[in-house]
Amino acid sequence: MVHEKVFTLKNRREVKVIFKSIPNPITQKIKFEYEVLIREPGEKSFRIPIGVSHPKYWKLQKSTKEQANELILTYSGITRRHLLEVEREFNNLFLVPA
Repeated sequence: MVHEKVFTLKNRREVKVIFKSIPNPITQKIKFEYEVLIREPGEKSFRIPIGVSHPKYWKLQKSTKEQANELILTYSGITRRHLLEVEREFNNLFLVPA
């Protein structure tokens, strides 16, 4: 299941958070992942916050997955609170209590 939400920041940058759930059939647990994309004013499509031409790209490549996610979150301009909001919406939409 996938849930997308777009935040508009004060500087008019738009940040899209794509929240996904991936079920594990062996452990019967659900793993959650998120992806962050940005769009600056005047751009037509969303892109990753730290591309090959970004000065901190090398830092992203040397990081663990958790550190890389935190770095992307920092450079996108959104906070952990925004992620929690998307996760809460996802849970309300898709995860129905038994």
